[in-house]
Amino acid sequence: MTIEIEIPDGWAPGLGLAVARMMQQSLKAGFPIVVPIRGDATPDQLEAAVVAIKTVIHEAGLAA
Repeated sequence: MTIEIEIPDGWAPGLGLAVARMMQQSLKAGFPIVVPIRGDATPDQLEAAVVAIKTVIHEAGLAA
């Protein structure tokens, strides 16, 4: 399978490579969870997103 991810033009080349490497590692280790977050999200919004993701993982029985 080939997965393409479009990297924003403003990202440094190294950041794109880091994202690609993280995706490869997560696919080898298990199921990756990808959640888009707005660039202007506040710390409280980010924390709420993480809590929501953890809740879904726990309720689905996917937690280790």
